[in-house]
Amino acid sequence: MEGVKQAGIDGSSPDSALLRKAYASAQWRILPILFGLWMLAWVGRSNVAFAKLQMITDLRFSETVYGLGAGLFFIGYVLFGIPTTMLQKKFGARAVLAGIAGGWGLTSVAMTVVDNAPTFYALRFLLGVFEAGFYPGVVLYFNAWFAGKRRTRNFSIFHSGSLFSTVTIGLMGGFALEHLNGLFGLQGWRWMFFTQALPTVALACVAFALLPDLPRSAKWLSPRQRQLIEDDLRDHAETTDDIGNDERSLLLNPAVWILSAAYFCLLAATAALFFFSPTILREAGFGGYREIGSAVAGACMLGAIGNVLICSIGGAPHRRRLFCALASFFTAVSLSGLVLVWHSSTIATFLLLVLGFAGTGAGITLFWQMSVGLLSGKSLVVGVPLISSVANVAGFVTPLLIGYVRDATGTYASGFVMVACVQALGVIVLLFGVQRVISRRSRVDDLPAQRAT
Repeated sequence: MEGVKQAGIDGSSPDSALLRKAYASAQWRILPILFGLWMLAWVGRSNVAFAKLQMITDLRFSETVYGLGAGLFFIGYVLFGIPTTMLQKKFGARAVLAGIAGGWGLTSVAMTVVDNAPTFYALRFLLGVFEAGFYPGVVLYFNAWFAGKRRTRNFSIFHSGSLFSTVTIGLMGGFALEHLNGLFGLQGWRWMFFTQALPTVALACVAFALLPDLPRSAKWLSPRQRQLIEDDLRDHAETTDDIGNDERSLLLNPAVWILSAAYFCLLAATAALFFFSPTILREAGFGGYREIGSAVAGACMLGAIGNVLICSIGGAPHRRRLFCALASFFTAVSLSGLVLVWHSSTIATFLLLVLGFAGTGAGITLFWQMSVGLLSGKSLVVGVPLISSVANVAGFVTPLLIGYVRDATGTYASGFVMVACVQALGVIVLLFGVQRVISRRSRVDDLPAQRAT
């Protein structure tokens, strides 16, 4: 009977058309809100890279102070990722995702009044506290709404918000630094923080009003559409139920630490590109703030297209690991190549940034879709934020290391070479370490079948 039912849904039956319509409706109602919030989350955490062009001079910050402040965001992110995801499990996605978005929006508004290093450090840490649960929360939310390749495609679109955030930062930041500097006695970088934070607060209110927790609570779906989505999710589930797994056994699970190592390498490269790309472009000769902003925006738009393209080709479950490794290899090439060209060629610098943004975007997207399939049912709720929290230490270490190296040597080259090596190590972990996890998982999944025969 189950096979007949599935065949009916997979064919050209009325239920098949109704399921496609239900998913299309969900995509149009959920994706724009989450895309916008993820874009604004990255605006909040990354616009400090553009503000740096004025801020460190106005406040007399060293490169090390800037790197520490940029990185402290990730300490809050690491400490509060799991607790926030537990709150989502208890109170639902709508309340938690919207609530923390409003919190980081108000914290970003407060960045307008920064006038010393301790305040800068405190607000960056608090920003990380609020943002900590959003990304792992959305990973779980998508897992509750979309199945298979549809989830991978939608998640790649969602994740592109991080790249489009830099478009927003580049265009709005360049305008604020150049044209709002001195308005009402405030520096341009303060206006940039203020104007880029207010949309987050507004969209958080929209999310609270419109986001449903689960398909069964979506009032804009008919009862039959809700049932079809839930049946499709169950039929295409890529995870299995745990047998005796709890939080303690999860900490002893090699898969969690191998995946954390791979994600650490991905995030180290991401932090290097996002926190230092405006500075790289200025040193490459991209003129004033407007030109730098336009170059950042263009590189990220092209990178977002590359991200979606790579994920569309490599989104099938059996391809995700290899294409994640390929995307990571592109990023390693970008980081190492930038060291050679950013003082000599503006065109090469721009193209390598495009490659880097595409590689980091696709790598992270495919990583999470791969990880969801490797973590078991009960492990998923704790495993996702645990991996995210452990790996996000890279976001703290990377800008601090690069800033320190710059103060010590007068160049960013050594820092970027080290991050490129870390990313190359990530390729090795993805190709061999994660393959070992997959092989072990396959053997475990075969045991029930062997015992049944």
